[in-house]
Amino acid sequence: MAASGVLLGVAAVGLTTTNVVATLRDPVFGGTTFTAANNGFEISGDGSTWRSGTSASDAVTMTATPATAMLPGTTVYTAVSLRTKTGSSAITVATKATNTATGLPNRLLYAVVRSSTCTSSAFTDPGNFLVGGVATDVPLSTAPTDFPLQAATATAPGPTVSLCFRLRLPDSIQVWTDSSVPGSGPPVWNFEGKKP
Repeated sequence: MAASGVLLGVAAVGLTTTNVVATLRDPVFGGTTFTAANNGFEISGDGSTWRSGTSASDAVTMTATPATAMLPGTTVYTAVSLRTKTGSSAITVATKATNTATGLPNRLLYAVVRSSTCTSSAFTDPGNFLVGGVATDVPLSTAPTDFPLQAATATAPGPTVSLCFRLRLPDSIQVWTDSSVPGSGPPVWNFEGKKP
């Protein structure tokens, strides 16, 4: 809860070797002296089914392509879309990847671009990158870049912002010799909203 009483949603996205799971928690606070505004955002894995739930049962699954087990040298792509909820004002969102001590998440590199197409062709315009670049993938520990979600109206959600994640497992000796990489758990990306 911000000092102004504006409430923003927080979404988390976790990656397995073949898919991403996203959940959104949007608790409601109230009291005798204040109420929370109808601010927040929704998340979708397919661009048509939107979630703004409060539990894992509201998860959105996004299938990585190609949907194969990741070997060193593999690159996969997966998409997520966000928009403000009906009635919400504009929101600034930051993508924040979290890291683990060992395993696949610790070895993955990634880049994120704003694009409605989620293939290798989306990673050609340097002006649309939120993380990384055309030929640059970064560790999960890299600082996030904020991006805006436009305000909704009283009767409709805001415009959709589509993101494409490029995830790469490097073909390096560090990966080949890391016995914790096979069967390891997913990394997690938090989408944190705040007042612009």
